[in-house]
Amino acid sequence: MKIRFSSRELFDLRNNIPVDMLIRDQLQIPSKIRDGFFCFLCPICNEFQTAVNPNTNLARCFRCEKNFNTIDLVMTVRGCGFKDSVLFLKNLPIPQKVPAQTLRTLVAGIGRPMSQ
Repeated sequence: MKIRFSSRELFDLRNNIPVDMLIRDQLQIPSKIRDGFFCFLCPICNEFQTAVNPNTNLARCFRCEKNFNTIDLVMTVRGCGFKDSVLFLKNLPIPQKVPAQTLRTLVAGIGRPMSQ
């Protein structure tokens, strides 16, 4: 039986699981803070010429020029396929980011309205 994932599920896994927490806590890739920025050991070229962009939730290696989203990282580090990577991410105890619209809904009617 084929397992299908909705585009929303995949979007949430790629964008709402903080990539730095995934690298450090779940995949346990060696990482460090250098000059105030989070760096990690690239799972492809084994260099520390990396960075994480919290705005896009992507990790990048500047040496091998590879971008990683959360699904890509799991596939590369664990050596598994797409389906197994998605299932791994869906079962993580990582607190996911709460979308801004959800926050607005939660606080609706409490005090003054939040600005958009």
